[in-house]
Amino acid sequence: MLQVEARVRVLPGAALIFMLFAPTVNGQTHESRGAAGGLFGVGQTWDDEGSIGTGAVIGGRVEWRVFGTTAVEFSIDVLSHDREGQFFEANGHTAFTGVSLLHRFGSSAAQPYVLGGLHLATHSGSTRFEDLRVERTSTDFGYHFGGGIGFGVGNRLEIGPEVRFYMIQPENGSDPATAYWIGGRLGIRF
Repeated sequence: MLQVEARVRVLPGAALIFMLFAPTVNGQTHESRGAAGGLFGVGQTWDDEGSIGTGAVIGGRVEWRVFGTTAVEFSIDVLSHDREGQFFEANGHTAFTGVSLLHRFGSSAAQPYVLGGLHLATHSGSTRFEDLRVERTSTDFGYHFGGGIGFGVGNRLEIGPEVRFYMIQPENGSDPATAYWIGGRLGIRF
């Protein structure tokens, strides 16, 4: 009698586990042509002398598979920065409009990937050093690289962490020279 009761208690748990993981198994066989999604996270921005602050990042991207597990990705990310201090403060944001090659490894429900590409960094912000305040806007070119892991959930949904590093070629020393962010990515495969 105890063995029958134990089996009856295990069945709902086993059914729940099967329902949670069955969509992931289905996601392994879906061959997608591309994906569209967004991300959110936190990052940090530097000029040529040091950090000009940390802030939130929000972005969107579309990728299109060109061959095998390699895709071309178009992205727009906006990274804010804010630094408060007695003698120095800075705040503003930088929009990164980029194109990347993104390569995924494997065909399982968890796909690591790496990416690299070029971007246009459009910055708007202000800095204050003691009593001198400067407002700046700039548009500069650069390159970026990064990576992450995409976890398939069901046939179409993908979630996972991502990190990107931006190297910028500023014309002015007070404009952003480097930045990075780490965030969570949510996408829909098509």
